[in-house]
Amino acid sequence: MTKAKLINHNGSPAISINGKVYPPMTATITTCGVLGGLEGRILDHDYFKALGEAGIKIYYIMCNNLDLDKNAVSDFEAEANFLLKAVPDAYIIVRFCLHPSEEWCKNNPDEMVTYTDNRKIPTNLTAESCSLNLDGMPSLCSQKWRDEMGEVMLKTIKQIKALPCSDHIVGYFLAGGGTSEWYYMNDIDFTDSEAYGDVSPAFKREFEGYLNEKYGNGVKAPTIPNKEARYYSEHIDNDLATPKIWNPVMAEPKPPLNGTNHGVFVDFETNQHTFDFYNAWHLGTANTIIHFAKLIKENFPDTLVGSFFGGVGSGEVIRGSNAIGVLKILDSGYVDFLANPGVYENRQPGGFTGQRQCPDSYRLRNTMFVVEDDTRTNAEIAHHASNYYVCTENDSINILKRDFGRNICEDLQSWWFDQKIGGQRYKSETIYKLFTKQQEISQLAYSLDRRKNSEIAFIMDEESLVAVSKQTTNELIEQFRSYDIAKIGAPIDSYFHNDLSDPNMPDYKLYIFANCLYLSDKEREEIKAKLRKNNATAVFLYAGGIINPDKENKLDPKNMQDLLGFNCSELMEIHRPLFRFTEGAHPITENLDSAEFYGEFLKYRYTNENFVGEGYMRSRLLPMVYADDDSCTVLARFLTNNKPAVAYKENDGYNTVYYGAKYINNDIVREIARYAGCHIYEETGHVLHANNNFITLHAAHSGSVTINLPKKCSLFEVYEEKYYGKDTNSVTFNIKKGETKMFKI
Repeated sequence: MTKAKLINHNGSPAISINGKVYPPMTATITTCGVLGGLEGRILDHDYFKALGEAGIKIYYIMCNNLDLDKNAVSDFEAEANFLLKAVPDAYIIVRFCLHPSEEWCKNNPDEMVTYTDNRKIPTNLTAESCSLNLDGMPSLCSQKWRDEMGEVMLKTIKQIKALPCSDHIVGYFLAGGGTSEWYYMNDIDFTDSEAYGDVSPAFKREFEGYLNEKYGNGVKAPTIPNKEARYYSEHIDNDLATPKIWNPVMAEPKPPLNGTNHGVFVDFETNQHTFDFYNAWHLGTANTIIHFAKLIKENFPDTLVGSFFGGVGSGEVIRGSNAIGVLKILDSGYVDFLANPGVYENRQPGGFTGQRQCPDSYRLRNTMFVVEDDTRTNAEIAHHASNYYVCTENDSINILKRDFGRNICEDLQSWWFDQKIGGQRYKSETIYKLFTKQQEISQLAYSLDRRKNSEIAFIMDEESLVAVSKQTTNELIEQFRSYDIAKIGAPIDSYFHNDLSDPNMPDYKLYIFANCLYLSDKEREEIKAKLRKNNATAVFLYAGGIINPDKENKLDPKNMQDLLGFNCSELMEIHRPLFRFTEGAHPITENLDSAEFYGEFLKYRYTNENFVGEGYMRSRLLPMVYADDDSCTVLARFLTNNKPAVAYKENDGYNTVYYGAKYINNDIVREIARYAGCHIYEETGHVLHANNNFITLHAAHSGSVTINLPKKCSLFEVYEEKYYGKDTNSVTFNIKKGETKMFKI
């Protein structure tokens, strides 16, 4: 009998099957023609065989449930047997589709998303193995669906377990909602008639349960917030970017306030129920994943269980229902791993694939974040290849090296995802040879101490995601993680702030608190205790700590003082966040250009969508929250009113930097990190990932590059199989934009 589980292997979680550890990479090959409009499955024996010979031994295979497709098990068996004929020692994780059937949806109108005009919006619900045209979107928190689909799921899995190939099945991956990633397909805020949702009995029951668990006061028939109450969540962003009535000869545009918002924040005095509504919306989906995972673990305990969830980046962070609840899922004990594709921008040669999650929080729980590396190659159709700037096989090889090197240096599990029907993306003798080499590197990496040595931690908060507008979260988290986090020149680990009280969390020299806006008294004390352990430096981005649910005034700049060590004030005025650093103000500013504009995302936006150039809405502060205390050192001032934009203070046992804009770029973080005593490997903005054993560098531009090492050592390039330096503190070499080097230390 095959037993699969996660174990701690050399300091970090790893997949173990019958006692053997399997490092990255794994694979998913799309074989069903639903997405491409074809019928049946396209299976390529030679492709599977070549991937298996390259060392890839774990594969994800799609499978419908029996209620959706009576042939689900036999179709799965045919593909599994085909794979095993090509790769006899392969193992399979079943990518299990949990969509209800069209008939079930018609028979259960109360379990479908419903709007205030009593409509259900027709929805095409698509997975890799099916495409359903439904009268509405099924509720992802329907208890009736959970119960009935749970029975169907177990029935289907029992039939799978009875197959001759069952000894090769090691796990189940839960697939539901839009593109199997657990989001709602339709906008619940306003439809074309400005109706809003969800007023279905299914969601109202879930919302009621959430409120009773939180407040314990017997809430019945909870109120669904109206359109005015939801204004802060996203609609204010449009009004800030494009004021309705304004021209250069008129007065400044008035702040858009409707009595339910505090600028880009929800007004907790008047609109707490909308904050609760969005939390319940997300946690309802998380509860569903826990429900299905629990059924599998209780019935098949020697089986891995995973799911998509936790997407902060490239998605609807407020309306999508799949961002808040990661910690609840991981702490349930029923889920081994969660997954997301990398962010769909900045993947071009010279860029990097940003991630949507906090993988190091998973590591603390002996769970795993898995990246869906749907890395594009020159095998794409011309339209997609050019969108990603991957035009030659050399481009493909260097990007595959880059993404793999990230996984090894940041200790991530992953699957290569070939979405071309029947598989074409990685079908190349050159790529097969690359994969073979990478599997050798993986085995070496897993034989070594896998604990990390990063000195910087990126910290985010789940609850704050629905306390502010979508654009605010994009600026605080997504823009930095998509364009800057890998270009600082030093590795960064990522956590939820909740882990700062975990004694197993490593100590860092620098903590970047990205969107930590909503913090209780207890959480604030935990943060300060962690910082004081080694006199660390903390950067709090825009309005960090402004919301304290334990205070009478929940949303107040005075709430920030106990974290920062100095007072802040606010202006309920619309301001751009542009600022300049003050020359000579502090060592942090020495290498920063005092004539340069900072505070906004002013980069070219590389994306696979039809947006170019800047691509994001212009940043606006409403309110402007600024340092207002003579006890701190002002490092920069806003250009619109000369208020302090960046301020620094040495506190009792730790140092704080308050950064009053939302977007922070890699140049600024590099200088703060340097001041905090962090080692900087590379100074000029190349993509860099590093741990104790490897350094991966992907060139953002052509020319000479120098890697500075924390101590004398030798650097061996693993693909070229040659030393770039021996017993040295630094190496310098020439590199072309888009080229990748991976060094064994």
